[in-house]
This record gives sequence, structure tokens and C-alpha cells, in this order.
Amino acid sequence: MNSHPSPSEAKAETPAPRRMAFRKYSRKPLPTPAQSRRQSRVVESAWRHLGEAAPVIAFLNTRHESLDGQPLQLAIESEEGLERVEALLTQLTLQA
Repeated sequence: MNSHPSPSEAKAETPAPRRMAFRKYSRKPLPTPAQSRRQSRVVESAWRHLGEAAPVIAFLNTRHESLDGQPLQLAIESEEGLERVEALLTQLTLQA
């Protein structure tokens, strides 16, 4: 008795490949390399200054009056925004 299926039988038993049926197409453009670099830098800086996930997430996604906006968005938008966010992180860390 042959316990191994023939190649044609094996193909019939192979499940169909999974498709990304529920992935939505986004019209939003992908970030530029510079925006991605600034995003990475601000997240790393927040981790370095705050040290834990919850404070990092809260800081990056909460509007700060001294910045007149959300730190993550400001940092992604421009080099000047990134510098302002990093300065605020340093200031907050020194006050703690």
C-alpha cells in the first residue's frame, strides 16, 4: 500500500492561497523617505525620554498647547517641527 498521495492528488488537497480580500485601497499617499525618517526619530526620542509605551503614545498623540498641535504630526511635517518636539521632550524630562 502506498501511503503517499500522487502529485495530482496532492494538488487537489492543497488549499487555495489566501487573498487580501478585505484590504482597502487607500488614496492617501505614502510618506516620503524624509517623513518616515522624522517619524522614526521622534518615536525613538520619545522612548528615550519617557521610557514606557503608554506615556510615549499619549505624548505623541495628544495636542500640546506649547507646540500648537500633535507632536507626531508636527515632527512628520517638517524638520523644524521635529526639533520643536524634541526640545519639548527634553524640557519635560528635565522638569520631572
